Amino acid sequence: MQPPLPASSTQYAQQLRQGFRWLRFGGALEAEYRAYCGRNEHRRVLWFSAICLVVWGGYSLFDLWRIDVALLDVRQQALLMSLRAVRVAVTAVIVLTLACALWRCPMRVLQAVLIVLGVTLSCGAAFAVYVYKVLGAPHETAVLVMVMLGVFSPFAVSLWVQLLVALLYLACVGALAWAAPLPEVRAQMLRLEVVLALSALVFGFAAYWREHQRREQFLYRGDAHWLAMRDALTGLYNRRMFNHHIGQLVAQAQREGQPLALLLMDVDYFKSYNDSHGHQQGDVVLQQVAQVVLACIGRPLDLVARVGGEEFAVLLYGSSAEHAQALGQSLVAGVRQRALPHAASPVAQVVTVSVGGAMLSPQDQPRTLYARADRMLYEAKNGGRDRCCWAQTLQA
Repeated sequence: MQPPLPASSTQYAQQLRQGFRWLRFGGALEAEYRAYCGRNEHRRVLWFSAICLVVWGGYSLFDLWRIDVALLDVRQQALLMSLRAVRVAVTAVIVLTLACALWRCPMRVLQAVLIVLGVTLSCGAAFAVYVYKVLGAPHETAVLVMVMLGVFSPFAVSLWVQLLVALLYLACVGALAWAAPLPEVRAQMLRLEVVLALSALVFGFAAYWREHQRREQFLYRGDAHWLAMRDALTGLYNRRMFNHHIGQLVAQAQREGQPLALLLMDVDYFKSYNDSHGHQQGDVVLQQVAQVVLACIGRPLDLVARVGGEEFAVLLYGSSAEHAQALGQSLVAGVRQRALPHAASPVAQVVTVSVGGAMLSPQDQPRTLYARADRMLYEAKNGGRDRCCWAQTLQA
């Protein structure tokens, strides 16, 4: 896959260029990635824990007919009782994981339960195989390799946590080998330790590249999505996203009885500016104007978009008419204060803007609200530009 275009300066593209060898992003991007991984995570954990419950329960039933308690001595019977206690404990953890996934617990809780499940299930399976070896009962050591594969399952738990669980798993097998009462059992457990270590190496390597590719795809998706909804020059939302948001905000404002203001802003005599100063310098002007607009707003639902060549739109949710009109005046004054030279303008020797605004009325639709603000913008232009004009009816 080709890297993003050099012109892309999004945080996703920057992270791609920096790389992430240690499977870690910087700052808020890591939190966004975790949230991205958490989508549908409860459903995957639900199926995984259900399968674990069926498999673990099936092996627990084997204890009833594979081992004849009457043939065991007191020490072996105590060991079998310990195995049954471990079976119950692991089953309880699996049921807890199943319940957390079913009731959609917070991701932090779900991840913690998954870690506990990984440790108890792996160590419990190792202890079960150990008991079967000591008792001389038939068993399948290959199940431990399956458990090691499950440790590296592609959940939202990071690879480093999975590696820690795998090391605890290997340490448990090593401790059981050291504690084995019979030399042949100790030798079998040590051989099993080597097999599990090799499988952990293979599965860990595969999990590393799986997560690396998942992170890479996340960055490519994020970069493409950001560029699709943003104006590449100014970084503001583009016309498509503005059309989407104005429909949502109009419906929300009418449903909740909240005021909504729309400001349309146009750079005065911008074509003349491009003709006299060049298109490259014209791009700089648009970037400067965008900075002025962004500096004037700050509430979560306020939205700024570049909706045309030199035209900008500002949506102010929950804003009073007086505040919206004052902000329109601030935009006019703020662009003037930048003192960007504009020798071809008959209005002033610096770049200026015209602003038109309107408040949402109960019968408005997005297109009618936009049309009324657009009429006010043309009124500002016809009135001499470098000013802000508002609709006569201002809804509070």
